[in-house]
This record gives sequence, C-alpha cells and structure tokens, in this order.
Amino acid sequence: MDQTMLMEKLSEARTKFERACQQIVLLDQKIKDLEVRYKRAVKHKKNSFRYNLRLRLSVVTGVKMMYHHYASTKAEELTRLRRQQSTEL
Repeated sequence: MDQTMLMEKLSEARTKFERACQQIVLLDQKIKDLEVRYKRAVKHKKNSFRYNLRLRLSVVTGVKMMYHHYASTKAEELTRLRRQQSTEL
C-alpha cells in the first residue's frame, strides 16, 4: 500500500473514531437525563411513564454499547495503520 493511500485510511479511521467517541458522550448524557426522569416517575408513582422510560433506557444503553464496540474496532484499526505506517518509513 502506498503512503498516500495509507494516510487517507489513517485520516478516515481517526475521523470515524472521534465521531464515535462524540456519540458516546452524547449517549451518556441522554442516559443520565433518562435516569433522572425515571427516578422522578418512581417518586411520583407514575407506572406508565416508568415502563416507557425503562424501555428507552434499555435501548439507549444498547446503542451506547454498540458504539463502544465500534470505537474499539476503529482504535484497533488506527493502531494497525500507524504500525504499518511506521514500518514503511
């Protein structure tokens, strides 16, 4: 693989990794907000809201786990590309 192609792949992987990390931060905030709303629903004994919020928490947590997996895959790809770049220099 030539150097320019390697640099393009490295840049693309870095961008995707950074975007995934940004999404994880946003999802963390969304989870915190949903937990606050869930605790409020428990306090006021609003069972229908509790069920809905619990489902949403479950889905958002699952999406966050998926992003963690994706980010770790991209981090491994970045490491591999950097190693490949250093051996070609």
